[in-house]
This record gives sequence, C-alpha cells and structure tokens, in this order.
Amino acid sequence: MERRSFVKSMTFGLASLNAVNAVNAAGPMPEPSAPVSERFRKLRDEIRNSTGGQATWDRFRREILLQPGLIYLNTGSVGCVPRTVLEAISGWMTEIEADPVHMVFGPLGYQAEGVRVKAAEFLGAKTEEIVLTENTTSGMNMIAEGIAHSLKPGDEILTTNHEHPGGMICWDYLAKHRGVKIVQIPMPAPATSKGQIVDLVKKHLTKKTKVCSFSHVETITGLRMPLAAIAELTRPRKILLVCDGAQAPGMLKIDVKELGVDTYASSSHKWLLASKGSGLLYIRKEIQDRIQPIALSTGYGAYTAGSGTRNVAQLLGHGVAIDIHNAIGRETIEKRCQELSGYLRKRFVEVPGLKLLTATDPELTSGISTFGLTRGKTGEIYEKLHKEHNIVVKVAAKPEYNAFRFSTHIYNTEKEIDKTAEVLTTMLRG
Repeated sequence: MERRSFVKSMTFGLASLNAVNAVNAAGPMPEPSAPVSERFRKLRDEIRNSTGGQATWDRFRREILLQPGLIYLNTGSVGCVPRTVLEAISGWMTEIEADPVHMVFGPLGYQAEGVRVKAAEFLGAKTEEIVLTENTTSGMNMIAEGIAHSLKPGDEILTTNHEHPGGMICWDYLAKHRGVKIVQIPMPAPATSKGQIVDLVKKHLTKKTKVCSFSHVETITGLRMPLAAIAELTRPRKILLVCDGAQAPGMLKIDVKELGVDTYASSSHKWLLASKGSGLLYIRKEIQDRIQPIALSTGYGAYTAGSGTRNVAQLLGHGVAIDIHNAIGRETIEKRCQELSGYLRKRFVEVPGLKLLTATDPELTSGISTFGLTRGKTGEIYEKLHKEHNIVVKVAAKPEYNAFRFSTHIYNTEKEIDKTAEVLTTMLRG
C-alpha cells in the first residue's frame, strides 16, 4: 500500500472504531520468526504456571541481558528490555527491510494500530484516547502545545518542586513565550499522609489556576501522588489535571479513569521494559477539544499525516512488552515491586549515614525509594558503587538532598539489596 492511500485510510477515512475493526480483520499480531514466537509462548506459559512465586522472578531474570554480577537499581532512569522483546523487534526489522514500503505502509503498519488497542486496555482507557509516543516529554509537549492557545498571560500552572525537568520544559516554554505563571508547591520529604498532599494542593489553587501538572510517581522521592483525591478538587473547577506518568506503568497497575486525570503521559522504556524511545499518551475523550497539538490534528492513530513515518518494528515490540506484563499479571508485578522497595527501605534504614526521604504510608509508596546521605558526597560514592562494586543507582536530581534514588523492579532480588546495604555500610563507616 502506498503512503498516500495508507494515510487516507488510517487518518482521514477511518474513525477509531473502524481502525480497530481493520486491525481485528488483519488477524493476530504477526510473529517475525518461529524461534521468537516459541520463546514468547514458553515464557508466557512458564510465568503463568509459576503463580507469581520466586520461580516467576527467577525465570524472568533469565530474560534480562544485564552483564553477570551487575546490580541494577536504576529502572527509574532506563529499564532493561527483555530478550523476547529485542528478538521480536529484530525479526520485524528484518521482515520490513525485505520489502520496506509494502511492509511499513501495509500489513505490519496496520498491525501497529493493534498496539494502541493493547495500550488502551493496559491503562484502562478507550482506544480513541491513546497515542503512541516516543516518551513522556514528547507527550507533555503535545499537551502544552495543544492548550497554549487557551492560556493568557498571568494564568497559573500549578506543579511541584519535585517534577522531572522533562515534564517541566513545556511549562517553562509557555512561561517564557505566553507569559503564564508557574507555581510550585514545596514538597515534603518524606510526606506523611495523603491528606497532607491534598491540603497542599488545595492551599495553592487560585482563580487563575488553569492547569495542575503532577507526577504520578514522583521522580525525586518515589512519592505516589493521590491523584484521585486531587481530581476531586480540579474537575469541578474545570482545571486540567495533567499527569507525568513516566515512573508508573509497568510498576503499578494503572487505571486512568479511576485516577481521574485528564491527560497521562508516560515512558514505556522504564518500568514497562519496552525499547528506548517508546511512550504512551492518554487524553480524556471529554476534553480532547481543549487539547489540539499539530501532531494530533489528523488523528490519534499509530500512523497519521501528523505523525509521519514511524518505527513500526519498535511499535510492535512495545506491544510484546505489554503482552509480557499481562502474562505475569499487573497486580502481581505491583505487589512484587512494593515488596522489594519495602524490603530495601527496611534494610537501608539500618545503614549508618542514610536518612529516608521516601514516604512509608502504603498509599504513597512505589517501587522507588530515596535516601539522603548524612555523611559523604553522592558523586564520589556513586562512582565507587559502580566501578568497584558493580552497583548502579541514581543520584537524586535535587543536589540539596545529597541523596540516592533506588528503583526495585521484578528482575531485582533481596540478595542484591542485601549486598548493596552491606557495601554502603562499609563505605559510610569509612
């Protein structure tokens, strides 16, 4: 199928429901080679038969290509792509290159639309509310561009002082070029309760507040924001509740409807374990007329005139990553991530020289835990951890905290946490 006719059918001539029907008519997601399809079936069956116990995590760990002995506690920056996903992408790339135009704008291109269907179900949304993006920043930029026309000088964007720069650059741009005012809530570290956070948000809302922009899981301390309670404040006031969800899908079971957010941008290359440059964007159907960026002016499809040519193999691989999470079970993954982070906090509070900056209220916790140093410098210790002990962590983005951030995903183990605690104990005593 040629580019022009493909665009016409997928963008201008099809409503979202028709696009889904076209995907269903095309059949199941194609598999690039027998070995890859067999690998996925075997992985799926072994995971399902292990019922979420240690055998599940040991089996899944064999899918991860980390160098032997490396303790990787930094999924919050970049996650590890399973072997099955990588091999599937490689297979599709080879298949595409055998007949590029007819694959990209033909059978495989159509199948990319099926990933939107999977992603919508994964986030608890409708297919027509989902966009396949490159990362959280690209999604946040679309939102800001899409509402820029409705903002006036002096209108307020309420956010926090713990946001990721990639989720803030869009508001910084509007402040510079549109004259909007950014209001930042000083966040506690650690937070003590959901009520404390909701009260802080309520205190900072004014008649000029047009957008509330918060992370679902905060990048600094791993705080899980009580979005549903915040939505009860913003929805009646017609304030857009914009969510930076970079750290949540693949770690927590997400239902955007239950959260009450108006938009949700995420990076699938973190906890969802898709390839680098994979992301999702949700825009609630009822407010889509308020958000109209250029890239979405011709529709939300996997390929449109506004999106231009896509990396089809990578989009399909994104779907495989979702399949793997579904095979394990999203509730099972969330429970394991929480177990590991709880275990890490318990072990690390015993380490001299570490101060917990992460909330302990179960409603506010996630797979991220942050500890400040009461002695020593994070830069020096980070280098020693990596070069001398093969341990990868993250220096927290706020230098004044002098802190490390630890991410615990399902390929991590209690033994790795124990070893890291022992190494830190020795370092900080020295």
